[in-house]
Amino acid sequence: MGRVMAVDIGASSYRVIEGVYSGGCLSMKVLARFKHEPVMENGHYRWDVYGIVRNVTEVIREAAREGEPVVSIGFDTFGTDFGLLDGDGRLIEKPIAYRDSISNGICEKYLQDESLYARIGGSFSGTCTASILKGMRESGHQPLDQAERLLFMPDLMAYLFTGETVNEATIATTSRLMDIGKREWDYELIEGLGIPGKIFGPLSEAGSAVGRLKREISRGIGNLEDTTVVLAACHDTASAVSIIPRRKGGSFISSGTWSVKGIVCDAPYRSEQACRYRMANEGQPGGRYRLIRNITGLWLMEECVRSWKKAGVTVEIPEIARQASGKKAFPSIIDVDAPDFAEAGDMPEKIRKFCQRTGQKIPDTPVDVMQVIVQGLACEYRRHNKQIKEVTGEKIHTIYIVGGGRNNRYLNQCTSDVTGCRVIAGHPEATAMGNLLIQLWAAGEVPSMEEIPAIAGKNMQEEIYVPKCNKEWDAMYSFYTGKLK
Repeated sequence: MGRVMAVDIGASSYRVIEGVYSGGCLSMKVLARFKHEPVMENGHYRWDVYGIVRNVTEVIREAAREGEPVVSIGFDTFGTDFGLLDGDGRLIEKPIAYRDSISNGICEKYLQDESLYARIGGSFSGTCTASILKGMRESGHQPLDQAERLLFMPDLMAYLFTGETVNEATIATTSRLMDIGKREWDYELIEGLGIPGKIFGPLSEAGSAVGRLKREISRGIGNLEDTTVVLAACHDTASAVSIIPRRKGGSFISSGTWSVKGIVCDAPYRSEQACRYRMANEGQPGGRYRLIRNITGLWLMEECVRSWKKAGVTVEIPEIARQASGKKAFPSIIDVDAPDFAEAGDMPEKIRKFCQRTGQKIPDTPVDVMQVIVQGLACEYRRHNKQIKEVTGEKIHTIYIVGGGRNNRYLNQCTSDVTGCRVIAGHPEATAMGNLLIQLWAAGEVPSMEEIPAIAGKNMQEEIYVPKCNKEWDAMYSFYTGKLK
């Protein structure tokens, strides 16, 4: 068969990756990477989807001029964010980013009904789709009144490339607007929030075809004439997790801007305890679920780097991680999910103030800051392991780390030391790999979803970390859970 392409869109960058499947093995080639971040337009932070379309179109057209035909393209993105179409199918405005202020205070004011947890399978947050839509309603945001269809970010990309509208299930489950057990929209909840139910379309599962590329995209290139857009697991974490072997006692971390940590299960967990721990049930292909919690991830370090750069200090994360790995643990630690760190800004200063307020030594250097962040992440991972056991009865002994964060060897070893678990660093492009393999399954090249992890394993050079000094972390973990949480 020909080639498949994955467009993997994260919250700080996106990339186009080509896959060729032959002899039971998948070869991958990164065609392009682009940095991006929300831009302020008309009083709101927004995603420049037109810029993404322009760049991706240029890449796939150039790549398609030579070689085998492009069979399909799949899109995946982060969750919650969406675009609104009017009755003529026009995008009314660029999508508002989840960190925009339009949803500030909405969750606390309107979305505290924990009785809904048994239906939606997750807790509301200030960044979820429900909060953003309610924020639009409360602020009188006119585009919501004009809207005839809501498309989540990967749905929107598929629409902009094909002209066909679809809502894919795994991305939809991040909205907190679904009856998670039925995998259907909860129209009673939606309309109770003042959100028009008509904007939510039927749900499609991963592996479904959306449609052929628009003529203006494929024009003049024979290798694109029959190219279809296929639904990957459109939530990036769902695609990444699809390549991880499912074994008892195994947890995963999709490590990037966010650390999405959890387990794969056959049915949602909707107990009061799961609610108390703010766990969420989100969709996986094949009718399965991820029981997860979103933990603030490498965004903290990324924000620090941005602040240092503004101050004229050039800092490379791999280098300071290397330096940190050769030092003793810094005596201070932060609660990575504290409200102090929820918004962009001078993150090093926020971390210093947090340490000062909690009576800890103040980190001075970038290496100190790296240690404080990573130690906080690792302690939160340990805490989450304990919560998983309490909710599901499953004791975690192995943690699979995929995504860009798997390259941070200091974080991986620290995670193993603090949790006492074996840590397996998987493929850095796990999301794109899962995206490509789901497309290949849809094309009939991969016999079943269950075989995807085995095929992916042929492409992975795993790095394994084992605990070296677990007991030395007990005092810090006790301080973390007893004083900071």
